[in-house]
Amino acid sequence: MAKKKGCLFKIGIALLIFIGMIFVLFCMVLIMPSEEYETVNYDIPNMRDYYTHIKGNGEDKVTLMVYMVGSDLESDGGAASEDIAEMAAANADNINITLQTGGAAEWENASISDGKTERHIIKNGELQNVENLGETQMTSPNTLTDFIKWSAANYPADRYELVLWNHGGGTALGFGYDEMYPDDMLSLSQIGNALSDSGIKFDIVGFDACLMGTIETAYMLEPYADYLVASEEYEPGTGWYYSEWLKNLSDNTSMPTVEIGKKIVEDYINGPDSSFFDSNTLSIVDLREIPYTYSKLCETMQQEEGVLDSRYSVISQARYNAKSFGDGEYEQIDIKSYIEECGKSDTELGKVLRSAVKYSSSSSYNSNGLAMYFPYDYPDYYAEIKTETDKFGYNGYNSFFDRFLSIMGTGQMNYSSENDYSDYSWYDNTNYDTYNVSDELEVKDKGDYFALSLSDEEWDKINGINVWVYVDDGDGYVDLGSDNVYEFDDDGDLMVDFDYYWVALNGQVVPFYFEYETPENVKDGYTYGYVPAVLNGNEQIEMMIYWDEKHPDGYLAGYRPYSKEENISVPQKGFKQLKNGDTLEFLCDYYTYDGEYDGVYSYGDKIVVNGDITVGYEYVGEYDTNICYELTDIYNNSITTEMIELKMN
Repeated sequence: MAKKKGCLFKIGIALLIFIGMIFVLFCMVLIMPSEEYETVNYDIPNMRDYYTHIKGNGEDKVTLMVYMVGSDLESDGGAASEDIAEMAAANADNINITLQTGGAAEWENASISDGKTERHIIKNGELQNVENLGETQMTSPNTLTDFIKWSAANYPADRYELVLWNHGGGTALGFGYDEMYPDDMLSLSQIGNALSDSGIKFDIVGFDACLMGTIETAYMLEPYADYLVASEEYEPGTGWYYSEWLKNLSDNTSMPTVEIGKKIVEDYINGPDSSFFDSNTLSIVDLREIPYTYSKLCETMQQEEGVLDSRYSVISQARYNAKSFGDGEYEQIDIKSYIEECGKSDTELGKVLRSAVKYSSSSSYNSNGLAMYFPYDYPDYYAEIKTETDKFGYNGYNSFFDRFLSIMGTGQMNYSSENDYSDYSWYDNTNYDTYNVSDELEVKDKGDYFALSLSDEEWDKINGINVWVYVDDGDGYVDLGSDNVYEFDDDGDLMVDFDYYWVALNGQVVPFYFEYETPENVKDGYTYGYVPAVLNGNEQIEMMIYWDEKHPDGYLAGYRPYSKEENISVPQKGFKQLKNGDTLEFLCDYYTYDGEYDGVYSYGDKIVVNGDITVGYEYVGEYDTNICYELTDIYNNSITTEMIELKMN
């Protein structure tokens, strides 16, 4: 059974006009060529010159520095060793390739010492060890600085390229996870300090790491490099594909930098491992254009700050609907997507954004090459992140965030006494006039089903809807989870009902928790959520289920480890994949008839993996159920209807 999509807005479009539009679009698709991302150059006043000047005719000397923090990516899968093999396979002897490896307890490459930090070069298709630094912390700014200085001193060049290889945590967390020093990462300001202390100006700084394609990263890097190559989204564990672009650069050491970046992007998106992850994004950004782009972003946000009282609902819904990355945990959204949701895409900001991103490609919708930090779901972290970005002068619209979060906080405090932001440094204690939907969402019996009736004004304040289902197994209630399946009746009321079909794996109903759905008007949109399980009897995981245009019945994208941490944690690279012979036991929360939480229990039969796991919807069975609908409003309040008991006849 395919997933049904709900709609918050009742749109009346004449059928004949709709059919006519579809016909026109169909004809356009037939005659139009496939879209190509073309470089756009906006005329920016007083833009600085490039730090790197290319001689041309293949006369340039190139040194590529790879700062490789192996971490669990290496010790649990050998991803770093695989990329080193790709670099060696390029036989790129016309360029200097220096590596510093460390941060991993174990290495699959026999030439690299476990638990140590070492320096190498790649020459004649082989990794050659140059120096052992012992137990050195790879997430120390000084360690990065020393590696850059060592590389430049021993392998001087006309063009310096730097790749930072490991985990990335975006603007909030920065870069790098060292297994021997797990409590530290390199923040953006520390990376900037390390580059400044090195005294080297780079042609490209690239992050083969998750979530580093942000304007905050770009702004920090601008004094030290001409271009940034980075991903807005998670990366798969295998990361970039190195062989082809290194070979191209070796064949022509004067290759234009944008062409290098374009080749890196294309090889990554279309490389041999691209099918293992369905949300690849990568772009090359001209850092010379970032100061002007930043100034236009500041102007836009400052203008919105002045009208936040009247436009808060619009801004909140734009933030909610904008393309987000990292499962929303890192508060990063695509800038172009956000300004489009705000109705400001045809502005100077939109034009300079399109120019700054010289090339971008993605297998994920609405990823346009440059993200921004926008606090929304986790305001507790905002003050700390604001302090961090202020260290490198990125503070031009903090007052917008202060005011936005203050209005949102007031809306939460007016709804529930459990939320209190009055002591937060950003909260301004203004008595904002917030409009709250009633917290007593009573449903009415319409005969064949129950329904929730709200005014149009109240529906306009709702950002999201999903249903929660609890099955009575005779001893208590099994929490089957949540899903974004909902429907409105002809009166515009939300139907509070359940058709007794639920997410199933290999034909077996399983607990499922909805996480995200793209806005309904988005081309190539998707929905995803997770199924909690135990892998091979000892590892608690979350199995990631996706629905999209190609997979209307859903597919298993892989799994991620379950995390109990309340703080923002270092993201893994992509999803891990199940192997034949793996066992899966599904988990459910359980409640007594009094509504008391009774713990986590196994649910259903154990599955032994043997080929692909099928995703679908199956009949839950002859059980009484309790259901409720959860509404998320513009202040991020979660409001639930009363619980409705559905009896089987």
